[in-house]
Amino acid sequence: MDLTPEQTAAQLRCPHGREAAAFGQMMNLRNLAQISACLETLQIPAGSRLLEIGCGNGGLLGWILSQNENLRYTGLEVSEAMYREACGFNQAFIEADLAQYCLYGGGKLPFSDGRFDMLFSVNTVYFWPDPAEMLAECARVLKCGGRMCLSFCEKAFMETLPFAAYGFSLYNAADIRAVAAPLPLNAVAETRRSDWAVSKSNGLVRRETVHLLFEKQSSESK
Repeated sequence: MDLTPEQTAAQLRCPHGREAAAFGQMMNLRNLAQISACLETLQIPAGSRLLEIGCGNGGLLGWILSQNENLRYTGLEVSEAMYREACGFNQAFIEADLAQYCLYGGGKLPFSDGRFDMLFSVNTVYFWPDPAEMLAECARVLKCGGRMCLSFCEKAFMETLPFAAYGFSLYNAADIRAVAAPLPLNAVAETRRSDWAVSKSNGLVRRETVHLLFEKQSSESK
């Protein structure tokens, strides 16, 4: 794909059009180490109800459900193209009542309070219109004692990527922790991993990702 940095940014924010399928597959493969580290940080217990915000094309669902026994997965997407691909590719899991996919507008989460035990999201914080509102929504849909892991690349690295100048909001881990501080979300761990990644211009880059783990507290204990 021969895309400008601005076009690449638009696809990363919301895959669409003819390039959507290729971008979905590329993000699965190139972010696999990061996704693996995120789930390792989360440590999903057996029997959990799990929400992924920004699930992409659903190509990794079988692997995600293999993290432990009796998991129930919900994938949330803003991209209609990714939502359609995920539903089509994972029809067997959906029919077995192990997974569901939902399309939403990127704001309020379309779920009842306390619905999920675990929540994770990889490389979506750059696109949140209002981080405080999104974190509050994440806290709302988590059960007390539930955990959330947010995985992303911090500001210094992202500023080296040409496409990040177009519609990306860049953060450090401390920024996200500060936004979460007034909420019933206790920051319990912050880990960093380094991996090789292929840039959108097909060059090799050494990438450091940060994984922030939060635990939902009762409002009385915050």
